[in-house]
Amino acid sequence: MAAAREGNSAAYRQFLGEAAQRIRARLARKIGADSELEDLVQECLIALHEKRHTLDPGRPVAPWMYAIANYKLIDHWRKRGRSPIDLDDEADMAVAPDTMAGMDVAALLDHLPDAQAEAIRMTHIEGLTNKEAGERIGVGTSAMKLRVHRGMLRLKEIADEQKI
Repeated sequence: MAAAREGNSAAYRQFLGEAAQRIRARLARKIGADSELEDLVQECLIALHEKRHTLDPGRPVAPWMYAIANYKLIDHWRKRGRSPIDLDDEADMAVAPDTMAGMDVAALLDHLPDAQAEAIRMTHIEGLTNKEAGERIGVGTSAMKLRVHRGMLRLKEIADEQKI
């Protein structure tokens, strides 16, 4: 992405290709083999292109990219009258980007119990699924979901306290 920002069109094409693969895999896990999966992936890529100026060059790309994809997925579900909220999505949405804007996420994670901080790093920063993250550290998917959910709720509390 850094090379793309400097005008390297080949690097930008490569970024969009890799982003499409990652977003497609993530969305497919959440919506299955929906006939509109490719349309949703394309909407995400368009949003990435339109919002590329919002990416902080000093921060990882994956959380920014997945946040945009999650918002597009929620829009997709809303258009179809489906509720986008389940435990995974509550955890994803517990701390909206505008709540934590300008805050040091690494410093905020230091305020959490190690298990919750590790769960959030793996799922929201590294981009692993709850299942993949759970397998990595030897806990079940439900336990990982719970760690992420509780950690995200606590982060929201901390972020709200620091805004006062």
